[in-house]
Amino acid sequence: MRLLFITQKLYGQDAFGVLWIREFKRQGFDVTAICLEGGKEKFEFPVYSLGKERGFSRLKSVLMFEKAITSLEYDRVFVHMSPVWYALGWWWWLMKGIPAYMWYTHYKMQAGVRLFGWFGRRFFCATPQSLPQYMNSKKKIVVGHGIDTAFWTRRQNTCLDPYDLLMVHRLSRSKRVEIVLRALKILPEKFRLEIYGIEAEPDYVAELKSSVSKLNLNSRVTFHGTVPMRELPQVYARHSLILNMASETIDKTMLEAMTCGCYPVTTAANARAIGILGSPQSDTPEAVAKFIEEHSTKSPMSPDEMFRVVAEKHSLEGLVKKMGEFVRSGT
Repeated sequence: MRLLFITQKLYGQDAFGVLWIREFKRQGFDVTAICLEGGKEKFEFPVYSLGKERGFSRLKSVLMFEKAITSLEYDRVFVHMSPVWYALGWWWWLMKGIPAYMWYTHYKMQAGVRLFGWFGRRFFCATPQSLPQYMNSKKKIVVGHGIDTAFWTRRQNTCLDPYDLLMVHRLSRSKRVEIVLRALKILPEKFRLEIYGIEAEPDYVAELKSSVSKLNLNSRVTFHGTVPMRELPQVYARHSLILNMASETIDKTMLEAMTCGCYPVTTAANARAIGILGSPQSDTPEAVAKFIEEHSTKSPMSPDEMFRVVAEKHSLEGLVKKMGEFVRSGT
């Protein structure tokens, strides 16, 4: 089965896309990848970069994309978290009768998502909160997340300071970082916060940094920017708690952190979707602060229990197996 795998990036901190492709290959798919931005790495599968890393214009990248999808040979299309590419390619796949599938664990509606809802085969998402617009649609398939436990092996937690809190995700409004900042203000001054992640919405990041100053938290909050995936295990393992108040989906960073013995402090809905035991009673800063203070030195779950949840409910092998059944059958 020849699979065209389309994603945004295939390098650095976005190398998890490579792990997905390798798992598809391990399960028998012949994969060709298209990405907007690629690195210098050589992979064991063909990669067609649309040249963002070389400074290509959007128009040139779009023209390269159209040439690639109309000239390459493949039986199925898998769009990974990038609905814009479906919006640009749906006409060809519909005309040729090529089944298309999309991984989209988000709630935002955009042109590519709407078009896929009309013409695509299946949406795959991590939790029921994703794609609420398709809550009763047979096209929406909830499959959990996909963590490659061959890469994210069980690692020892080396936290020396339980009051050093962690956040790792894209910095955008949907992540509701302001809740955590207000919770930090309530907590004793010994608590600090380290934030890692790409500035997906610069205006929002500017607001966050302004809030840090207004709340007099400058000495307690550090923005580190983004880091390559290979460095993340060390980051996770240095902390006992990772905070994430996104309300509509579960970020894979929480699951990655669990393999390093770092417990996610998140919403009640996210905690249920992940399969962990405890969460703040509400999304208010007061409830989040109370939960952090109660569990900074005593996690609700042991590292072994956390890793077992990831391996049994959110493994990449299991995820690709579930999705692969639909992809192979064309249903």
